[in-house]
Amino acid sequence: MKKTLNNSLLLFVLITASIISTSCNNLSPEKTFEIAALNSNLLSRFGSKDINYKLESEPQVYDETQKKMIPSSYYDYFKFDITNLETQFKRIQEINEDDDNKELLQASKDLFSYAIAKQKEGYLPIAKLKDEKASPEQIEKAIADFDASTRNEIDAKFTKLMNVAKTYTDKHNIDAKFGI
Repeated sequence: MKKTLNNSLLLFVLITASIISTSCNNLSPEKTFEIAALNSNLLSRFGSKDINYKLESEPQVYDETQKKMIPSSYYDYFKFDITNLETQFKRIQEINEDDDNKELLQASKDLFSYAIAKQKEGYLPIAKLKDEKASPEQIEKAIADFDASTRNEIDAKFTKLMNVAKTYTDKHNIDAKFGI
């Protein structure tokens, strides 16, 4: 009797732990939408808008030891922002993919992976030009070249994500507004 009770108790604990573990890994549709689609707003100024905004700002990064933003080079400032995007991308990758959210997650991953790669290839060299006191003409040309090489692709990926996200929100009755 005691052995049966212990086995039953052990089975109950295992089932409960399994349910809790599964429920923690399966996010609600609202949370999935928030992480996979709403966070794409971080990329809404991608390209010249974003670069020019950052170049007009005082470059700063977060210093963990001081728990505050501190002055930095433009290169480190741009790198800091890319690291933040990588953190958001990791959150997207951690969502369990299923038939319901697969298209949304894939479109989000596609957008974020492209944007991060292009920022590393394009933003960082531009930041380095600024740090090295390159002429405004050199910087403007680098920004224009970057836009020319990425604008169509980033717009297509962003549009695809918004279309998939709209379908996802309609399916799950999530109140969200789309548009610029």
